[in-house]
Amino acid sequence: MTDPRNQLAAVILIIDDNAPTLLLLKELLLAAFPVCRILGAESAEHGLELCADHAPHVVVMDIALPGMDGIEAARRIKSLLPDTHVVMHSSHDMDIYRDASAAAGASAFVAKSRTFSDLVPAVAGLFSPGLPRFSEG
Repeated sequence: MTDPRNQLAAVILIIDDNAPTLLLLKELLLAAFPVCRILGAESAEHGLELCADHAPHVVVMDIALPGMDGIEAARRIKSLLPDTHVVMHSSHDMDIYRDASAAAGASAFVAKSRTFSDLVPAVAGLFSPGLPRFSEG
């Protein structure tokens, strides 16, 4: 049986309520990690359902979501799946959000303004320990 935490079998879940952003992130991550299965959800609630069904290796999640916000969703994901890595991906690039993300169990924080330079290395770092996790603002 293949270990689902192995990059060759890994699932990456993206949670973002903006459909064009969700599509862009799917394309970006699929290009970088072609052997991974990429799933998407437009709400934290749907994302939690997908987590329960697919046990993703990595969740890339916005903070500002309708209904439950990304910080609370990160707490719930880490409670449900402690080995799942959460990467907060947000336009709210302030220390208060970085600190709240880390306190909720996020492994990394990437500002949306740095998506193209920092997101793939942040996710890759979760497959390869030793790479930087929290990007510099």
